[in-house]
Amino acid sequence: MTVKDALEHLKIGRTKFYSLLGEGKIRTVKIGKRTLLDPLDLKQFVEKQKTNFIKGKRRKS
Repeated sequence: MTVKDALEHLKIGRTKFYSLLGEGKIRTVKIGKRTLLDPLDLKQFVEKQKTNFIKGKRRKS
Protein backbone atom coordinates (compact mmCIF):
# COMPACT_ATOMS: atom_id res chain seq x y z
CA MET A 1 0.00 0.00 0.00
CA THR A 2 1.36 3.43 -0.87
CA VAL A 3 1.39 6.44 1.43
CA LYS A 4 -1.27 8.03 -0.79
CA ASP A 5 -3.49 4.95 -0.34
CA ALA A 6 -2.97 5.04 3.43
CA LEU A 7 -3.85 8.75 3.60
CA GLU A 8 -7.08 8.10 1.72
CA HIS A 9 -7.89 5.07 3.87
CA LEU A 10 -7.23 6.86 7.17
CA LYS A 11 -8.67 10.17 5.95
CA ILE A 12 -5.73 12.11 7.38
CA GLY A 13 -3.26 14.53 5.87
CA ARG A 14 0.36 13.94 4.98
CA THR A 15 1.61 15.97 7.98
CA LYS A 16 -0.40 13.89 10.47
CA PHE A 17 0.73 10.68 8.76
CA TYR A 18 4.40 11.58 9.06
CA SER A 19 3.84 12.69 12.65
CA LEU A 20 2.44 9.23 13.48
CA LEU A 21 5.33 7.67 11.59
CA GLY A 22 7.83 9.72 13.62
CA GLU A 23 6.15 8.61 16.85
CA GLY A 24 6.56 4.99 15.77
CA LYS A 25 2.82 4.38 15.62
CA ILE A 26 2.86 3.47 11.93
CA ARG A 27 5.51 1.30 10.28
CA THR A 28 6.68 1.64 6.71
CA VAL A 29 9.10 -0.08 4.35
CA LYS A 30 11.34 1.78 1.91
CA ILE A 31 11.94 0.12 -1.43
CA GLY A 32 14.09 2.40 -3.52
CA LYS A 33 12.40 5.79 -3.41
CA ARG A 34 8.99 4.33 -2.57
CA THR A 35 7.58 4.29 0.95
CA LEU A 36 5.11 1.44 1.40
CA LEU A 37 2.90 0.12 4.18
CA ASP A 38 1.72 -3.37 4.93
CA PRO A 39 -2.11 -3.22 4.93
CA LEU A 40 -2.15 -5.58 7.94
CA ASP A 41 0.04 -3.15 9.93
CA LEU A 42 -2.33 -0.32 9.05
CA LYS A 43 -5.33 -2.40 10.12
CA GLN A 44 -3.62 -3.20 13.44
CA PHE A 45 -2.92 0.51 13.98
CA VAL A 46 -6.61 1.34 13.46
CA GLU A 47 -7.72 -1.48 15.79
CA LYS A 48 -5.32 -0.25 18.48
CA GLN A 49 -6.75 3.26 18.18
CA LYS A 50 -10.26 1.85 18.65
CA THR A 51 -9.15 -0.12 21.71
CA ASN A 52 -7.47 2.92 23.26
CA PHE A 53 -10.58 5.02 22.65
CA ILE A 54 -12.86 2.41 24.23
CA LYS A 55 -10.59 2.07 27.27
CA GLY A 56 -10.61 5.83 27.75
CA LYS A 57 -6.97 6.22 26.81
CA ARG A 58 -7.70 8.63 24.02
CA ARG A 59 -5.09 11.34 23.92
CA LYS A 60 -5.14 14.48 21.87
CA SER A 61 -2.55 14.15 19.11
